[in-house]
Amino acid sequence: MSLRDRLTADLKEAMKGGDAMRRTVIRGLLAAIRESEQRAREELVRKALQKHGVPRPTGTDPAAMAEYDRAVQAVIAQEDIEAQSALDEAGILAVVQRLAKQRQETIADAQRAGRDDLAAAEQRELEVLEAYLPRQMTREQVEAEARALIAEVGASGPRDMGRVMGPLMDTLKGRADGKLVSEVVRALLAG
Repeated sequence: MSLRDRLTADLKEAMKGGDAMRRTVIRGLLAAIRESEQRAREELVRKALQKHGVPRPTGTDPAAMAEYDRAVQAVIAQEDIEAQSALDEAGILAVVQRLAKQRQETIADAQRAGRDDLAAAEQRELEVLEAYLPRQMTREQVEAEARALIAEVGASGPRDMGRVMGPLMDTLKGRADGKLVSEVVRALLAG
């Protein structure tokens, strides 16, 4: 079952079960996914229109606007923009991670402000989002991966951080927080 299908099924289950908080979080997640797809679609259309040389009419002539609309629809069909703009599993996972990170930041801000009620509500929402994320690696697991890559690329000091971080983040994408990875690599390269 794809992540999108799982979200849809879980939304139905939350609605039937009367779980308002879970329903709201999943609806927000699905909306964020649709928004991300819409942004991608708009960018793809813009590029395709430039590629095919379709100029936007300057006036309000209905015939010119109708011709422009037909040209846009033809470009969308020709470039298969709908299929290209749909998020794959990795894209959906990136949206879930972004929302989870926002919740974590909100929790930290709420705790600093002494708003434990808000922090608790955000924590419950974060728990719902985390159910859709892969299990995160521990610091020790990240350190083991980082040590292996440091040895592989022959990194010897802090100036080699870029040579290590790029490939390591590609390997750990979705399984470890970038801040943690950066801390571990910095510590290993420092000494």
